[in-house]
Amino acid sequence: MGTVAALSFRGETGDRYEVREAVAGVYDRVNAKLSAWDEDSELSRFARAKTNDLSFVSDDVRPCYECAFRLARESGNAFNPRLGATLRDLGFTRVSDVDLGAIAKGFAVDAAYDELVATGYARRPDGGALLIDLGGNLRSAAGEWRTGVRNPFAATGESAPPHAAIIVLTNGEAVATSGNYERFVEKDGIRVSHILDGRTGQPVQGIAGVTVLAESAMMADGLSTTLFVLGPKAGMEFLAKHYPGTAALWIPDNPDDPCIIATPSMRPRLLSPIFPVRH
Repeated sequence: MGTVAALSFRGETGDRYEVREAVAGVYDRVNAKLSAWDEDSELSRFARAKTNDLSFVSDDVRPCYECAFRLARESGNAFNPRLGATLRDLGFTRVSDVDLGAIAKGFAVDAAYDELVATGYARRPDGGALLIDLGGNLRSAAGEWRTGVRNPFAATGESAPPHAAIIVLTNGEAVATSGNYERFVEKDGIRVSHILDGRTGQPVQGIAGVTVLAESAMMADGLSTTLFVLGPKAGMEFLAKHYPGTAALWIPDNPDDPCIIATPSMRPRLLSPIFPVRH
């Protein structure tokens, strides 16, 4: 899936080799079906078919499609999985129609989590802790974990702290971040982010990063992109209407006056924020 996968362990978590193999097997199966780079993947065939008929896709990955199209409906296409052609022209994908890159990694993390729960590796009662990480899409499979929210302006100075804040994850919780600093291309001398406004097809400006804390990695992944496009005001209204239990924060792209804009549910979850927290 074009990113780095990792597992973190603490204490008694069983056979770690078996855990790694189980998770790797899940990722291989998901990637074979949802890869935007493999022309023979199920996603690529679905994109070429230019259909809305989800009976075309396998049962095990259908929830990923369903969630993507639901977010598109709810957000008025701010989140738009049918930007494949635009993303392909920018060099971010090979598919020509549907692209699930904004949600597939979170789906894969949830699939790995479900596998570990089914096999008894997750939520162990013996004090062990296990964290699943796929390209920064995190889900605690056991125990409590602390994760940093990246400071998007850290590269502007050697003394800048790498983290804007710390978030605590408990059993089953997931977190995902969308930022304008991870994937981009240079076009006519201008840096173009891979995060596009699905309503216009244009790169989003004004936001440096969005972090979402949710009950599943798929929702955290999809919502981080959706909220990046919508921005703080419309994003908070969107969450209140559709996902009131979800916590989120925005870091505007303003290094001269940096701040964190957080939902009421996110503010008490933030530890050691380096920027003023506003609402």
